[in-house]
Amino acid sequence: MPVIRLLREELRKLGMKEKEILDNVAMLGADPKGMNDEEILIEFFPDRPDLYTVEGVVRAMRGFLGKEVGAPKYKVNRGNIEIHVDAGLKNIRPYIVGAVVKGLKIDDSFIRSMMDFQEKLHITVGRKRKKVAIGLHDLDKVEPPFRYLAAPKDFRFEPLGFREEMSLEEILKKHPKGVEYADILKNFDKYPLIVDSKDRVLSFPPIINGNLTQITPETRNIFIDITGTDLNTLKYVLNILVASFADRGGRIEDVTLIYPEFSLKTPEMKYEEMRVKKSYIFKLLGLELRDDEIRDSLLRMRYDVEIHDDEVIAIVPPYRMDILHPADIVEDIAKGYGYGNFVTELPHREKILEELNTQDERIREIMIGMGFLEITTLTLSSFQLQYERMRLPMKKFVEIANPISEEGTTLRTWLIPSLMEILQKNKHRELPQKLFEIGYIRKNTMEKHLGWVYIDSSASFTLSKSITEAILRELGIENYEIREKEHPSFIPGRCASIIVEGEEIGFFGEIHPEVLENFELTYPTIAMEIKI
Repeated sequence: MPVIRLLREELRKLGMKEKEILDNVAMLGADPKGMNDEEILIEFFPDRPDLYTVEGVVRAMRGFLGKEVGAPKYKVNRGNIEIHVDAGLKNIRPYIVGAVVKGLKIDDSFIRSMMDFQEKLHITVGRKRKKVAIGLHDLDKVEPPFRYLAAPKDFRFEPLGFREEMSLEEILKKHPKGVEYADILKNFDKYPLIVDSKDRVLSFPPIINGNLTQITPETRNIFIDITGTDLNTLKYVLNILVASFADRGGRIEDVTLIYPEFSLKTPEMKYEEMRVKKSYIFKLLGLELRDDEIRDSLLRMRYDVEIHDDEVIAIVPPYRMDILHPADIVEDIAKGYGYGNFVTELPHREKILEELNTQDERIREIMIGMGFLEITTLTLSSFQLQYERMRLPMKKFVEIANPISEEGTTLRTWLIPSLMEILQKNKHRELPQKLFEIGYIRKNTMEKHLGWVYIDSSASFTLSKSITEAILRELGIENYEIREKEHPSFIPGRCASIIVEGEEIGFFGEIHPEVLENFELTYPTIAMEIKI
């Protein structure tokens, strides 16, 4: 989870007492991590990117403490800047949004805070700049209109941090940021570039800005560009940025984006409505709140509120990109009401252990007794992990309609790919590594599976058969049959099915070398997966 640096000097400028932050920030879903003379470190859940900056934390805390309640109001003034988008970027990095913030007072601590905020957004929402990359520029050093174009690799400019011109191709090979993010642009013949009316470079997204527009304490007017692969995500991130700058006293102006097929103005700063039934709120919270308690709770969490009969209408401020479902509103009602105000009580059942699934516990005993370590991975996965990296043809069983990340586009259809990914992340650890998981997968229906992987120089098909038969024996499964199986993820001739009463309940074998290469593994690996 991201750890946010709140500079003490910045907190004082924004009128927030440090003790108020430390005493109350845990109630917003955060965890203080430490402090020194210059800063306070706070760890926030990644679902609140608007809290990745001191302005967002102060805004939320002022509401929680009742000092400034309701949805903050942001005025977007009419601007005169245009960005023209090249059709050649459609398959490279297709989208850009922008905004202008004028009249800012900038000093070194503001710049430090701003850069830290920008990098936190890159790492989290931006998926290390693949999905979102942000550029902040001194507007007074360039002349609009701007162009977002697909430039040849030999185009030259002076990148930030260097005092010599370099070609785009050289930047990817020699500049530290170019080396770090070069993979995002691999396999493209041209690269994204933002230039002004005199062809001076503002940015080479998602890699590096130009030296020309570097922000300094003398900067007063900032131009923001955000490029990426999903237009809605870019709009939300832009809202978060301009809200923070407006909280600093900046004046927001919109920018006109002219695409080949359409045009739009950003930032839009729309206030959306989320409707929630009172009965749903009471069910999730486990208590019935009065209308005034619901209203006060949401106002403290920086919503505007309307209540009609059995329905609550929460007016969501434009920087809250995490509000996706009525349950998110209920969670904020709980925070605004105060977790300390919930009455605690013991469960009504006396024998809590009866709730445990004894079959799962038995399997855990068996696997741990055989030296395996249990892990739990996410039910959401990606088509690349589930199929491409495992040498399988694509099959879309359940696809997520509006995924918030590339890693969560589908429900997993088997466990072994997730286990292989954990091996990849621990490839620097000593061998052998023996992992297992009990979890749900989804094909035509939900199924509970047991999967395990074993990586070591001694791993072989014979060992996988021995381990599998030991598990079946311990589970009391005696009438089973082992049959040869062809499976693209396993070495031909080294994979077998487990048949019980004429039905295949699972399979095991030695993982194919190409799969090992896809996961950057260099030792033999065996695996098994069965329905339980």
